Amino acid sequence: MAKTLQQWLHWQENHHPVEIDLGLDRVKQVIRNLLADFFDTQSRQFHFPFKIITIAGTNGKGSSVAMLESILFHAGYCVGSYTSPHLLCYNERIKINQQPVSDHLICQAFERIDKARKEISLSYFEFGTLAAIDIFCASLSDKEQNPCDVVILEVGLGGRLDAVNVLDPDIALVTTVDIDHQDWLGCDRDSIALEKAGIYRKNKPALYGDVDMPESLEKKVIREQLEFYQFSHDYFFDSSSGSDLKQDFTDQQPLFWSWFPADKHKNINSHKKISMPQLEGSLQLKNASNILMILELLKPSLPVSAADINDGLSDINLMGRFQVLSDAPPIILDVAHNEQAAKNLRQSIEEFMGFKHKIESSALDSDLDSSAEKKTLHVIIGMLKDKEVSKVLSVFTDIVCSWRIIELDTPRAMPADEIKQRLLQLLQQQSQQQSHPSAVNKKNINTFSHFGEAYKNFSEYNTAQSEEILLVFGSFHTITDALTVLKTKS
Repeated sequence: MAKTLQQWLHWQENHHPVEIDLGLDRVKQVIRNLLADFFDTQSRQFHFPFKIITIAGTNGKGSSVAMLESILFHAGYCVGSYTSPHLLCYNERIKINQQPVSDHLICQAFERIDKARKEISLSYFEFGTLAAIDIFCASLSDKEQNPCDVVILEVGLGGRLDAVNVLDPDIALVTTVDIDHQDWLGCDRDSIALEKAGIYRKNKPALYGDVDMPESLEKKVIREQLEFYQFSHDYFFDSSSGSDLKQDFTDQQPLFWSWFPADKHKNINSHKKISMPQLEGSLQLKNASNILMILELLKPSLPVSAADINDGLSDINLMGRFQVLSDAPPIILDVAHNEQAAKNLRQSIEEFMGFKHKIESSALDSDLDSSAEKKTLHVIIGMLKDKEVSKVLSVFTDIVCSWRIIELDTPRAMPADEIKQRLLQLLQQQSQQQSHPSAVNKKNINTFSHFGEAYKNFSEYNTAQSEEILLVFGSFHTITDALTVLKTKS
């Protein structure tokens, strides 16, 4: 009897000896059996009739995939995309034209992979990556499905040894590099940068989407003579007010923005009066800038119009990236789980609340009731133990009014009590550094067994005033729990 999708996934979770097993040898062997029709034995390379775009980076991958996917779809192309992890449904990982593929297609792909692997053991992630590639290739011969014109692959972990890197991209973007996943990628930015830059290919465009390029990445570009483009060096953005990344946003958000290449790139066109991305936060303009550079470089084979860009940026639906679920009070969900992402999230929170009405200091040493008329920020958080939890917490300690720390249902979770102790230590240290130290009010920091319990506690306290804001963040697991509870309630 054929397995259901849930049966396949349960089997995969227990099939491979370890959850994370970086390396390409196993995947290379299986994919050559799986997609032999696309493999050239003479050149020892795969040749596909669609363009391949690979996106890696510490933060910003999901937003970048969503923008690129939306613009290309609105331009009329058939777009395949692969991302991870999912939030509510495994099918979210594999999409064609922005729609998750069916259980049936995924199960068929798993069956083909299981036959092709023979005695080779594959991890849960490797099965999923191969399934996505198999489904995109199957679309080429499926009479009921338009063949993919372009495939966007998001790297799961690192880049060089990630299963996604089994395919050679036509263009590769590394969005950002920061400290995360040190157990697998290295303990400093230079080491991590080299792992992520493993997706770059000689004679193919390579992009770095941030201002602070690690030295190791710069040396790699020079050593391998890559066709390289960097944000803030080769292309830029400008808001309608003519300011840059450090713009002080007020209540009046810009309606449009502009994008332009450096003077040395005479063959690349600028873009004016671009619609703002339908993703909150001015930092999304940096992600959108990287996407426009990709589109300019792919223009000979995948041309898009100004209208396609505007329509695509105005029509993005991405769960868990500064996702506002409610407005009375606002409930904001974000998967931020490292220091860089936390700092970006804080900036977005400040923009959301308005610089003319900056977030009031949480005043943790005072009663919550006394801050009822202030713009107060409340947090529900759960995190994994392999993250730099204290650094993430420290980004928000001066602006949060109350903390609700939850247990996560995964072996990788950090216990809620341990997160609480780290938070108390941070607050105590900050209090001692002040000229007039005050005692930390522990009653504003509480632990709960799951999200539903924490949310119920917040709802009982909250009086639905417009000045109250609930931020939920810390992990994909946290957001999954939140979406499950909140969507059920709504």
